[in-house]
Amino acid sequence: MLETLLKLYVMYMASDVRSPMPHLIGPPGCGKSTTVEQLAAMVGVNLHIINVSRLSPLEIEGVQMPVDMDKESRRLQLLLNEMWSSLKEGDIVLWDEFLRGFPEVYNGLLDIMTSRHVRGHDLPKVFMIGASNSAVAYDPALEDRLMHLPVADPRKRKAVKAQLAQLLVEGIGLHPKMAASSEMDSLLVSIVLPMFNVLDSFKPGASSTPTLSQGKSIRNLIGQARLREVQTSELSELIEENNRIAVQDSKPQYVVMLSGRMTSYLPAYTAGAMKLPVAKLTDLQRTNHELNFQLLEMEEIRNQKEGDDATDDDDILSAFDA
Repeated sequence: MLETLLKLYVMYMASDVRSPMPHLIGPPGCGKSTTVEQLAAMVGVNLHIINVSRLSPLEIEGVQMPVDMDKESRRLQLLLNEMWSSLKEGDIVLWDEFLRGFPEVYNGLLDIMTSRHVRGHDLPKVFMIGASNSAVAYDPALEDRLMHLPVADPRKRKAVKAQLAQLLVEGIGLHPKMAASSEMDSLLVSIVLPMFNVLDSFKPGASSTPTLSQGKSIRNLIGQARLREVQTSELSELIEENNRIAVQDSKPQYVVMLSGRMTSYLPAYTAGAMKLPVAKLTDLQRTNHELNFQLLEMEEIRNQKEGDDATDDDDILSAFDA
């Protein structure tokens, strides 16, 4: 997808195409915004992300501000919306959640995209792209102005599925071996890939009603792991196996503990983690390392208080003090 967007960027900028607008479609958390961010970084331009679902029709152009408070000469002047005034030649504008806005917003935006003009202000030549979870437009005119680009389907392409596994490994801070593990495959097949069933509704002849999203996104799973509040059993199994392998390989920097409860690998982990050169860890590894020891401290306090009716939660919370 990144290669396709790079080609479109070059073509759009060279020929100043204004319609149709490229429109990425795919399930939540599948990397649409991330891919556009990578494009902006690759070509070295600013990226402006604007959530269309939050836009009011009244704020598309800007706001009218009074000029000169003298009663006879008082008038209004448009204070241009910053999303237009901040654009520079070559920038990329990502209209996120594009098909979740008000119809009046679409009409206003599409007119501006085509004319490259807002109330006396000429817009610089920029690359505009939309992103949505669906391709269902509210009318044929809007549909004709969009170039739908479904994200790559990991159900059919092993390389894309492998990329999702790598995103999980890097996003959580797991041992690199886990990307090709059976636990990872189980998590992707059972939990992540069902999210991509929505792509079936974009095929020619398919029902126009998109499939309801099932499963969890990569973004959601990474969030569960980072919060140490895992609600997906397959993810819990992946992390547990990751910890076992990390300790077995003497790589405690990859351990991601979900609690401080006793496990078979805990003594070996603690011994190895105490020797880690913290200054050489990545930011994520350093954060995981610190959280692991905070969880261990919380469990130690909890065990000391076990059976004590006067358990003080402040003692446990103190484990998170700086």
